[in-house]
Amino acid sequence: MSIHPRGGNFSVSTQEVPFEFSELFFSRTDTRGVIASGNEVFRRISGFSWEELVGAPHKIIRHPDMPKGVFYILWERIKKGLPTGAYVKNRAKDGKYYWVYAVVSPIPGGFLSVRLKPSSEMFGQVQALYASILGRETEEGLTPEESASAIRKALRYLGFPSYSAFSSFALSEEVASRDRHLARSEDRRLKSMNELLPTLGTLEAEQKDLVTSFEKIRGIPSNMRIVASRLEPAGGPISAISQNYRLMSDEVTTHLGGLRSRDGFESMSSSVMTRVYDGLFMMAASRLQREVKEVALASLTEDSERDGFQTEVEGLARLLEGYSLDSGRVLMGVCSDIERLARSAKDLRQLVTGLDSIRVLCRVEAGRLGGRSSALTPVITQLDAFHVEIDANLDRIMHLAEEIKALVESAMPRSYSGVALDEDLL
Repeated sequence: MSIHPRGGNFSVSTQEVPFEFSELFFSRTDTRGVIASGNEVFRRISGFSWEELVGAPHKIIRHPDMPKGVFYILWERIKKGLPTGAYVKNRAKDGKYYWVYAVVSPIPGGFLSVRLKPSSEMFGQVQALYASILGRETEEGLTPEESASAIRKALRYLGFPSYSAFSSFALSEEVASRDRHLARSEDRRLKSMNELLPTLGTLEAEQKDLVTSFEKIRGIPSNMRIVASRLEPAGGPISAISQNYRLMSDEVTTHLGGLRSRDGFESMSSSVMTRVYDGLFMMAASRLQREVKEVALASLTEDSERDGFQTEVEGLARLLEGYSLDSGRVLMGVCSDIERLARSAKDLRQLVTGLDSIRVLCRVEAGRLGGRSSALTPVITQLDAFHVEIDANLDRIMHLAEEIKALVESAMPRSYSGVALDEDLL
């Protein structure tokens, strides 16, 4: 085959290949990225014949404006079996360009890429980012790996903790923008998932504040013992109170572990946010897969595709079922984690109530000591402020946990038992 994907045999045009928001297209490759099949929309937009496409590397349509780092990230992820989305500028046979948001999914024997026409605000930001990274590749001689690192760094600056998080958010935004262009109703499930993200961010901040508050009081029992020693022998009860307060505050600190993920290395909200991004991607991808399957099935019925296209329709259906089931499992996991977080917050409140009773005893003892208790005043003031702060903090955490649980439940399919049974899943 005499096709050179990045060579000089193809011109580059500033004209765009037109296609509609309603059009979805896909291609299937082997594990090396060699094209095996696709639908007629893909062939038409690319401008090639099937004879030219089948057996050619997928980079036959690669545009020179694309940073190498994007493909480095894409291949790095899909080789690990991770479905991945990416904005891609492609080049047609006549040199014209067309932008897509591609969802590339590992399948038995290779990969399947489904594409839609991008139109969200994120698309504009990514175009600027790609231009910047491409300039650095040219001027600084960045390797594909270095370019990928620069892309990830830029995405973190935009607020995305990982490429996976960015990929998930971008896909959901593109699906929502496409719905608007096609005058469709807003997807309530995707909306709930998107609303989860800032709420989880607020929960993360509250958890950090809670830990910081408890760190502030760790020195209080020592301060109480110092005061007690100065009041001997009358300071004995204060010393006993300080000991009880230390024991209970240690127990509270231990229970703070309940606000961390099961591996203990990150906060529960951070762990849940990772799951939510995963669920968001799977949910949006299943939406896309459902529609492309329907489009493919209609084309098969109309006999407008190549012979053997039934195999492609069956593959799309299997991929749809996998995405749907996985999104349900992820959301079930999120629900479980949020319920555990809410229980931990309630347990902490009970322990804090016990701490509060010790604070009251300290105030009573200060009253008994009369004028000699002036040294206790700063300690009591600090305890008063701490307990007001911690009560409000726990109230907010429990409220946020309930809010998150409600959002997750609204994002769940109408029935989910580990098997795809209704139209929400299939």
